Amino acid sequence: MLDFFYDSLDTLKKVRKPSTKEVIDLTLVIFFVVIIAAILFAVMDGLFGKLYSMFYDMMKGY
Repeated sequence: MLDFFYDSLDTLKKVRKPSTKEVIDLTLVIFFVVIIAAILFAVMDGLFGKLYSMFYDMMKGY
């Protein structure tokens, strides 16, 4: 049990603060992924909305 505690402390000593460049790069990647996901969800919503409308109109005729 104590070995785990000391190993954890050693690991925490190796943790370092990210540089400003790393923070900026990661922030830009996150924004890019969010924008791509928003576009994907909007396209899928439009596509499935049209498919639902076509199906509903087709079923309304019966």
